[in-house]
Amino acid sequence: MNKIYNKSQVLGSVALAAFVLAVVLMVSGMANTVNEIRETAISRAPEAILASAGLDEGEVVSLPVSYYDQKADDCVNAYEFKNRDALSRRQFEWTRCDYQAKGLEQGLVDYYLSEDYLPVALSGGRMVTNKGVNSDAFERWFSAVDGKSASYPGMLQMKYDATMAEFSFYNESFYPLDEVQNELSDLTRDAHNHLFTMNFSVPFTALADGNEVFEIEADDDTWVYVGDKLVIDMGGVHNAIIGKFMINEDGEVYSGVQDEDLAFSGVSVPAGESAIVRIFHADRDSADSRFNMKFTGMNLATEKSEFASNDEEEGVQIAYDPSDPTYQAPLGVTSVVQPDTVKGFILIATIEGVFVVIFAVLMAVSLRFIVKAYRENKEKRDRMDLQG
Repeated sequence: MNKIYNKSQVLGSVALAAFVLAVVLMVSGMANTVNEIRETAISRAPEAILASAGLDEGEVVSLPVSYYDQKADDCVNAYEFKNRDALSRRQFEWTRCDYQAKGLEQGLVDYYLSEDYLPVALSGGRMVTNKGVNSDAFERWFSAVDGKSASYPGMLQMKYDATMAEFSFYNESFYPLDEVQNELSDLTRDAHNHLFTMNFSVPFTALADGNEVFEIEADDDTWVYVGDKLVIDMGGVHNAIIGKFMINEDGEVYSGVQDEDLAFSGVSVPAGESAIVRIFHADRDSADSRFNMKFTGMNLATEKSEFASNDEEEGVQIAYDPSDPTYQAPLGVTSVVQPDTVKGFILIATIEGVFVVIFAVLMAVSLRFIVKAYRENKEKRDRMDLQG
């Protein structure tokens, strides 16, 4: 039978071809869009962001921190055997309980962090001098425990010195929870809210040029990890002491406390690789509180953020990779989705919506013309059969 071509059939074929072309363009366009978003996400990843990129002299860099307000434990007589268990469980407040012996005590926590990237207490230390650091009661230090600790998000403000390539924070009277008052807080001594812990993480990209140095000065327990390994151990209830690590040209991390010679920590971060400095600090006594730290020559991961500034302009904050299990969202943020990624999702949804509408129209037009062409051809064939 000879094929009969008419206007409807031609238009239907053209519409169908346009539909197929639109499908190809959609798949190609979506692939390109997803690839662009992926590349954008990679460009925002900590290992790709350098401190020297876009930071001005004197720039204030915000650092998201998790604080934990701690309840003072009841005093017990350390020299009565019957109080042995109670003493082993006490964690916070010592001066007002007449325990004046203070000093650095290393080895209170394990060399490796836990699977949750938190310090692991080593039980069995000297009962009085380890000041209650043990695995049974350590949970409250860096998590909220009813009746013992309460968590609060906050920010530290570091200052960037472009000349020295240095990020620094100094506070000789460090009481970040003074504005917090709850059943755990004790403001009776000097109007300061003593007894707190905090932890935060700082991603960086190693240069391994021999000029990367981190220094910290703090009183009471302070532990610094690179990745999941301990590099600075300043445990114990003590006056302010200084810890330090440096990265040599082989990427090896050397560290020490006070005046001791720096020694290899067992950690290596080769040039170009990213790592995270994780800092845990406790103020466990109602004496003075000091916290100072300095990153020199280190390429810290930074990004612009509306949450890093109290005014209407965006500020700069330490950047995080949401895939990091210790990711800490800035104050006021409940989602860990990067802003660019959110925009990307919206863009994809918009593109998909437009294409769906276009496909629906093209399909409807194609079907309309194809059905019309089929009917016209059938009518012509029927007429030809009757005439034959």
